[in-house]
Amino acid sequence: MTNTLQLPTVGVTPIDNKKLTCGAILLASFLITLLFSMETIAGSGGAAFTSIWTEVSGWADGVPGKIITLLAFFAALFNVLKQNFYMAIGAFLGGMLLSQSVTIINVFLTGTV
Repeated sequence: MTNTLQLPTVGVTPIDNKKLTCGAILLASFLITLLFSMETIAGSGGAAFTSIWTEVSGWADGVPGKIITLLAFFAALFNVLKQNFYMAIGAFLGGMLLSQSVTIINVFLTGTV
């Protein structure tokens, strides 16, 4: 008596025409919508967010931002003592980014083409 092992056969399944037709209709409708879409114009206002931006930039430049930056600097020093230099560099860079966040965001918002 011999033991035989038969490998399963993989059958080729035919392409389902319904799925292909639905995909083609969806793609065609997307392209037609894209072709006939109207031009959009970005708003030039933004006065509604001025008070919020003033508050957030005041926090970043003021006492709360300085406290967070100081805590990040001390966390970096603590991580150096634990010989974890990656976390020390991350905490130091996070503090530096926070201290310069208002300047960085203003550069992005006032970019011209």
